[in-house]
Amino acid sequence: MEEPIQELIRNKYGAELERARKLMDSAFAGGASSSTLPEDKVVFPLLVSCRDITEEVLFAIKDGFGRAALRATRTMYECVVIARHLHLHPEKTSPFLEIFHAEWAKVLQDIPEAGRETSMDQILAAHVPKYARGKRVSTKDLEWSERNVHEMAKEAGPLAELHPIAYTLASAYIHPGAMFYLSTLTKSAPDENVVRVSVGTQDAESRYALRNAHDLLLNAVDLRLKYAHTEELLAQFDECKADFLRIWGFRPHI
Repeated sequence: MEEPIQELIRNKYGAELERARKLMDSAFAGGASSSTLPEDKVVFPLLVSCRDITEEVLFAIKDGFGRAALRATRTMYECVVIARHLHLHPEKTSPFLEIFHAEWAKVLQDIPEAGRETSMDQILAAHVPKYARGKRVSTKDLEWSERNVHEMAKEAGPLAELHPIAYTLASAYIHPGAMFYLSTLTKSAPDENVVRVSVGTQDAESRYALRNAHDLLLNAVDLRLKYAHTEELLAQFDECKADFLRIWGFRPHI
């Protein structure tokens, strides 16, 4: 039987995970800022989000909420994938930012007119023709790249190997489908025509979540080094990559 994930974090691999925490603080805290490159104005905040989500994952796992932690790693995966894509295609930075008004229009269009700020209506109408004409803003209007998340990840390299666990599996805990439903239940006696709340742990989901977050954090720091390289950060990064291999038995997907 595998050790509970909380025990692994606290006892067996506490030192390694503490080094990972120091690494992400060195890369993304203490007054860190973007470089002057245009795409890094978007890449950098996306990578900082990885630091924040890692903390959320550790917090959720500590309290036994592995499913919540796993859900969070899908967002983290998308942050890294998009950051990698913008790094490879800096010209996509403006299209990415230009969907801002369409995103807000999609939110506000479902709020009754009486509850909307008139000033926001005017601003959005000036930037989103559909909204100005009273037409529905759809998900298609939020597209800024001809590639989907998986295609972006494949172009980035080994990162795509995380897609099944960090995106597809994690999505099953976001959308209330069969996997979502069954994960909350425990098997009842054959003669009972009822369903019961699960009394099991969420250790399996916690392990996936911790592995995803650890892998993606290292991926984020690797990209950060391309914009803000220091020998000190590189040394920390190399040590944490060795820690990752020791914990999980394979190298991070960088």
